[in-house]
Amino acid sequence: MPMKTKHIPHEGEAIYEDLHRSHLEGAIASCLHFLGNEDPCREIPAHYHDFIEIIYGIRGSFYASMANRDVLVHEGDMLLINVNEVHAFRHFEPCEYYCLQFDPAQFFTSPIYSTGAKYILPFRTAFSGSSADDGSFSLLATKDELEGTHIPEYIRDYHREFTEQAPGFELAIRSDILRIFLWYLRRMEKNGISLYKTASIQEEDLIRLNAVLDHIHKNYMHPVLAEQMAKMCNMSYSYFSRFFRNCMGQTFSDYLLFVRLTEAEKLLITTSRSISSIALDTGFSTSSYFITQFKKHKNITPKQLKQKIASDAADRNGSA
Repeated sequence: MPMKTKHIPHEGEAIYEDLHRSHLEGAIASCLHFLGNEDPCREIPAHYHDFIEIIYGIRGSFYASMANRDVLVHEGDMLLINVNEVHAFRHFEPCEYYCLQFDPAQFFTSPIYSTGAKYILPFRTAFSGSSADDGSFSLLATKDELEGTHIPEYIRDYHREFTEQAPGFELAIRSDILRIFLWYLRRMEKNGISLYKTASIQEEDLIRLNAVLDHIHKNYMHPVLAEQMAKMCNMSYSYFSRFFRNCMGQTFSDYLLFVRLTEAEKLLITTSRSISSIALDTGFSTSSYFITQFKKHKNITPKQLKQKIASDAADRNGSA
């Protein structure tokens, strides 16, 4: 996993963990960590990433250090670590925990993206490296708080689906993420933590971004230029580029490409249309460019995906 160092103001040197791995569908991951006393590495050094991370204790306990505060995570506790929050782990006894990671920008890839924006954007724009009272949304939910909820079940299902990767696992994972995130959002409001009082996002920013996202999702099959969107938002090109990246965690061109690839993948799975037809109808200038980008981001070519779908269908029909 590639890493680089970057100076974080007031936090010293921390490692940037690059979680943008091309083989992961939708930039979603899950892993199971076990740390034993015989492990020479009893501490995971300070690091940060532009993904939200959910830690769920399975057995034992360990310390998570964030914003100059230590949080003790026990078995059955859940810790959500926000985007770009500098954090480190250390343990003094064998422990085991699930680690779930997801990119909040992925919530904007469905027709309801504008509805979800107001809930997700504060996490992207929250001040990193602060406590829950002055800007950070990283927060611990104890085992007692989770008692009687389905959260542990969702977390285990998330990990199982990602590990087994049965047909449709992406849909199952997304459903689990939404349910976990919904519980967390409501818990924040119940505990008096406002999404907007602590975030740097303003209502007018949300309106502007929703207009841009709406335009992208309605016109991705046509040329869509950042300069055009900047003018729509009454911003300079450079300011709009920074604004979009700050809100979405990726550049305008990368997001537009992601939307086009997502729409193309839907057509590859659900229709018998040719690859060249799908490429042109989802905004790609040539089929060769579409094939190159699809392979790069999905780790499979459009033709291989079609063949896989046909093979899976034949297997199901044969076993029926």
